[in-house]
Amino acid sequence: MVRSLAARVLFVRSAFTFSYSVFFLGMCFVGISAFAEEADVAPIVVTGAARNESLDEMQASVSVVTEAEILESDPSFFQNQILQLPNVNFSGGTARPRFFQIRGIGELEQYEGAPNSSVAVIVDDVDLTGIGAALTLFDVEQLEVHRGPQPIRFGSSALAGAINVVTGAPTEQFDGMALLSAGNDSLFSAGIASGGALTDTLSMRVTAFGHRQDGFRDNEFSGATDTNEREEFTGRAKFLLQPSDDTQFTLTLTNVDLNNGYDAFTIFNGFDTQSDRPGRDEERLRLVSLQGRVELSPETTLQTTTSLYRSEVDYSFDGDWGNNPFWAPFDPYDFFSDSDRERTVFAQQFRVTGAAPELLGSAEYLLGGFFQSLEEKTVTREFADDQIFDFLDSDYQADTYATFAHLKIPFADRWSLSTGVRGEYRDTRYRDSRESFFVPDDLMWGGNVMVQRDHSEDFFSYLLLSRGFRGGGFNASPSLMEDRREYSPESLINVEFGNRFSLLDGELKGAVNLFFNKRDDQQVKLGLQVDPADPLSFTFLTDNAARGEGAGLEAELDYQLSESLVFRVNGALLHTEITSADPLLGGIEGRDQSHAPNWQYAVMGEYFLSDAFSAMAGVSGRDSFYFDDSHDEKSGVYNLFHASLRYSAPSWDLLFWGRNLTDKEYAVRGFFFGNEPPDFPATQYVQLGDPRSFGVTWTYHFGGI
Repeated sequence: MVRSLAARVLFVRSAFTFSYSVFFLGMCFVGISAFAEEADVAPIVVTGAARNESLDEMQASVSVVTEAEILESDPSFFQNQILQLPNVNFSGGTARPRFFQIRGIGELEQYEGAPNSSVAVIVDDVDLTGIGAALTLFDVEQLEVHRGPQPIRFGSSALAGAINVVTGAPTEQFDGMALLSAGNDSLFSAGIASGGALTDTLSMRVTAFGHRQDGFRDNEFSGATDTNEREEFTGRAKFLLQPSDDTQFTLTLTNVDLNNGYDAFTIFNGFDTQSDRPGRDEERLRLVSLQGRVELSPETTLQTTTSLYRSEVDYSFDGDWGNNPFWAPFDPYDFFSDSDRERTVFAQQFRVTGAAPELLGSAEYLLGGFFQSLEEKTVTREFADDQIFDFLDSDYQADTYATFAHLKIPFADRWSLSTGVRGEYRDTRYRDSRESFFVPDDLMWGGNVMVQRDHSEDFFSYLLLSRGFRGGGFNASPSLMEDRREYSPESLINVEFGNRFSLLDGELKGAVNLFFNKRDDQQVKLGLQVDPADPLSFTFLTDNAARGEGAGLEAELDYQLSESLVFRVNGALLHTEITSADPLLGGIEGRDQSHAPNWQYAVMGEYFLSDAFSAMAGVSGRDSFYFDDSHDEKSGVYNLFHASLRYSAPSWDLLFWGRNLTDKEYAVRGFFFGNEPPDFPATQYVQLGDPRSFGVTWTYHFGGI
């Protein structure tokens, strides 16, 4: 208890010291900025907010990664971006991340039962939460990470926050880009995106991107270097129809194939594996969506999104992580797990946005409705010596209905008030081959109230109170007691104070915010190994741990120090605690939440040696964190160094890049269980993130006529 109190005092003192320093820096530039002229730069529009707003006007904690920044890092997938973002983390255990944590809140896996995410994944206004294939990033205009509950726009999918992706849109002018990339680990990527007007009212854009590499693992049993391979393809076609000046429709067809191997588990916690049956982590996404935008009047716009998608996942792994000769002289020891998951989702959303000049001085409003029908079928087979010893066939269905509203009112000189609310009803049905049957339904609500004060045209502060929520669920394992089979919805109250500024003619931009959140009926998931001699004998239990809390600070600063030198700095502090736990959940009372490092940071500098040449170097790091709620094993502290050299011609760029150049070993997932005969002692095992990688990327931009 004394240790916990001391940690809180130290955290609060550090948070306020850092916050005051950044706030004071911003205030020092307010007077200078009053004499600066506006830069002629197109503003970044954040589309994942309740209403589309410029980033410079956002009254919330949000990070935006532009297309140029994505191309500087890695357009193949989201995971390399995560290392640069404050208070964002992901859980390994899959070939590509599907499970994310924001401010220490989020899921670590989904092995059985119902999908019930805390971090929403939205692509072009379509909810693809839990679908890792959604996060390939070639021809993406913008990536947004919204921290804190997003109850109005995304409801129960976004208790902790949301990842919002905006892909390339059709243009009237013919344009496009091509990309080639090669590197170590047999990496090769190629992509092309192109489009333009087909008629006076119809334009299109077509995107194709392929990526392949071995996956940084050597299988010593087979001698192969590609059992953990990444073989991925993304194809997308967008058609934009504009029959009139005030009406437009966008039809999007998306096809993503992640044909990835999965051979990352090893008892040596390294990059050499011994599995005789390497697994797979394949995912296919087929999506069609239709977006409409109609200006009903000069002040009122109707937006609709209709979507249908199917996702198919084949996830398998060698359960014993070895082979019989490797385990000799002990008895043959062979386990294998294979799960097929098919999800089909239909969704309809509409939003009406507008302004009411006659209402309290130009009030802005949003009214909306949402319906989603989701069905997920899962078949899991577990083998011992090539014989099925466990089988599960489940069918989960959920219908979600929601309505939401938002209002922003300027109520005094330089003051404004924003408030919103969302009501959501979810009706679920679950049945499986173990004779489990559940029909829970949840009626939930959330909302926010925000007050903003504009100190000047370039500097404002806000105070936000929001309530997020997510639905309850059930535990499919029949071995659990009846009163443990279902668990309740949880809610999160978030209080946030922030400042955002754009100063020195836009050369200095920054944001800093403090937050505190409190979770009621916090859902905690445990994996319990029933038989020490069977690494697949896990019973999964999710229960409500009564309460949890968190507090933290996030700061981001972009500063163009001179014409030739640019800095980007961000940092985060985080303190989380499970403040009250059910005795059945073990000794996690007073402990940090999982995948919630106490600090994270990223610093990047780019120096322009000439108009054509630039060099970039950066370092990112994070504190240790607990791997799981089931045990007390933790990751190590790590810092990763990245660098690149770029040559820019009028129509093309050549980028020589390196990531994790010091070849630091760092864990992205950790386990603690028995897997080694004959005594099967409980041992820490980790999955490591990517080691040192380097390569060259050529990007060509064409058209614009």
